[in-house]
Amino acid sequence: MIAPLRMAITADLHWGHRKGAEATRQLAQDLHDDPPDLFVLAGDIGTGPAFVQCLELFADLPCQKALVPGNHDLWITSECSHDSLGLYQHQLPQWASEQGFLYLDQRPLYLPRWDVALVGSVNWYDYSWSLEALKQHYPGEEHRLHSKRFSRGRHNDANFIRWPLDDAGFTSLVTTTLQQHLREAVQRVGRVIVVTHHPPIYALSFPHSEDPISLDGYLWDAFAGNLGVEQLLQEHASQIAFAFCGHTHLHREVVWEGIRGYNIGSDYHFKRLLRLNWPASTVEARIFQGE
Repeated sequence: MIAPLRMAITADLHWGHRKGAEATRQLAQDLHDDPPDLFVLAGDIGTGPAFVQCLELFADLPCQKALVPGNHDLWITSECSHDSLGLYQHQLPQWASEQGFLYLDQRPLYLPRWDVALVGSVNWYDYSWSLEALKQHYPGEEHRLHSKRFSRGRHNDANFIRWPLDDAGFTSLVTTTLQQHLREAVQRVGRVIVVTHHPPIYALSFPHSEDPISLDGYLWDAFAGNLGVEQLLQEHASQIAFAFCGHTHLHREVVWEGIRGYNIGSDYHFKRLLRLNWPASTVEARIFQGE
């Protein structure tokens, strides 16, 4: 009888931020005390040198390791020698490999012993989750999508993402790659687990408690994900068992088209770790509060 696959997954560690370091250390200690077979990071690991510094916390973890980057990981700092596209395509994969992590945006992780594959992507946004509604309810405000200006303040991706692309262009690039990886995976194994940073389905994104949605609510929807990846998951839903993501810092659980979806829900000051036993498909959450 094959022993179950024990998988641990977290997101939004934001190493280097003024909050959360102790919570992340506690999470790392928990993993070392009870090592899984597979550990996965779902983005926003650390900006600039903090990306490597965070991975070093898990360097001697005795298991397979994989990651997808988040938008903060693509931010340009004074220490960066690449633009954001170069970081995504070259520097981050190199740093990940040096610390023993598979960079899922470049290839899936196959686990034939359990007939399952891990397929991942940073995912991105092309405004498609709210563009038409924004035009309908707030006509003339579409310019905010490109400047990333809310009614108060500005999305930091506008300040720190620098590349020769627009959001739609990068979304198309990563969606096409994810499509290729998913189509390959469903031909090779019976089941797939999807890991992204930005939510892959709208139901895992920001919750809305009231209607109508505010201008800023529509803008956050615009910058959270895209219809293309949602449609891609729907196309392969019969073989996708789980979808995990981060980004919003809000814990959510849904069943969508038969896929069990989890937004991990770590925030700056506390961290959440999910432990999945496969194929039993039981999920346990552990929370680390830190200081």
